[in-house]
Amino acid sequence: MKSDIPAGKKNDKAELTFRYDLLRSTMTGVLETGFSTFGLLVAIRIFQAPESFKGLLAAAVSAGLLIVPWVMTIVARSRLSVTTFGACLMVSSAACIAGTAMASDTASYTICLIGAQLCAAQLPGLMIHVYARNYSPEERGRRLSWNVMVSALIGMGISYGFGVFLDNNAENYAWIFIGMSIFALSSAATLLPMPSEPLDPPKEKQASFFSGFAIAWEDKLFGRMLIGWMVMGFGVLMTLPLRVEYLAGEGGLGMSNEEVALVGVVTFSTARMLSSRIWGSLFDRLHFIGFRLILNVFLLSSSLVFFHAESFAGVCAGSALAGFGTGGSTIAWSLWVTKLAPKGRETEYMGTHIAFTGVRGLMAPFLGYWVLSEVGFEGVGLTSAAFILASSFIFASVLRHPRFQQESAS
Repeated sequence: MKSDIPAGKKNDKAELTFRYDLLRSTMTGVLETGFSTFGLLVAIRIFQAPESFKGLLAAAVSAGLLIVPWVMTIVARSRLSVTTFGACLMVSSAACIAGTAMASDTASYTICLIGAQLCAAQLPGLMIHVYARNYSPEERGRRLSWNVMVSALIGMGISYGFGVFLDNNAENYAWIFIGMSIFALSSAATLLPMPSEPLDPPKEKQASFFSGFAIAWEDKLFGRMLIGWMVMGFGVLMTLPLRVEYLAGEGGLGMSNEEVALVGVVTFSTARMLSSRIWGSLFDRLHFIGFRLILNVFLLSSSLVFFHAESFAGVCAGSALAGFGTGGSTIAWSLWVTKLAPKGRETEYMGTHIAFTGVRGLMAPFLGYWVLSEVGFEGVGLTSAAFILASSFIFASVLRHPRFQQESAS
């Protein structure tokens, strides 16, 4: 069946999307590391936040992912193009980050930072609609790999500067969030000129998280893959706040803010950046399950090395392994439904995938802190590795499924 869009126009649309999405990635790199590293670091060192607040901050992005199906319904009913709606969300995120900069107590700080992350977390669900329509299947992985690389590079440089600033001017931490607010507004500006269309009007039955169960039950392969992602996600996500805790918190290595930035952001982001182009090319060429299993090897190794290391070099090695694996995992997470979803249902499948990501992301940080209280940091590394290994067996069980064989042949 021929496309209604002439080849020239399709190329123009892809190039325009790529150009502005690459600009957006420069902002995303700062916001991601700001939320995941410095938001938690300020909570630990400035506000002395209790574990419940730290757990909420670590789970905020996942809470945002959980509500993606409902937000997609609102987007469809608004009849705005998905990138215009995304720009509105990023303006809201910028306002919440500005509120974080003005917060004077732990509760208001936490509420504002959670609000900012809830808004920003909606972008992946919107962007899959753009990627599916503006990029051809054989170029999606390579296009997105540039985003991962630029995001990692910019996030690495800015975050190192944040770490040095925080060491020397801890009382002026609010300037970090003022900077993040400006980057969020800039992200909104890059979304507006990006070619996109409104989502299809919602069906009579409103989309929700629970409708995702129906899709997973109807499509057994998709359902089994979601179980594999769920188990693997618990293994990875439970460690994210604990990496900062291990580097900077009590009972850990007691590193300075600059050292935390070097290990948790610079080393991680360098490995992620250097590997992203390789992973992007492999995603377009390899059998997806083989691709996923290779990534699991890096993520599993990272958990074992990082939480058993007692030296700066050791945690850098663990962080580099995590960065290398995440370079490919970001591409896999963002695009894998395009390998599996029926044509035209990519956004629906992605919404379900994102919602399930939200479930594990909400629970995993609290699980991580509980495991830490029971068996310490080394036990966290072993538990994480066990989850990732179990998910590998689940993914391997669908290796020879006919739909993946067809995908490889094409």
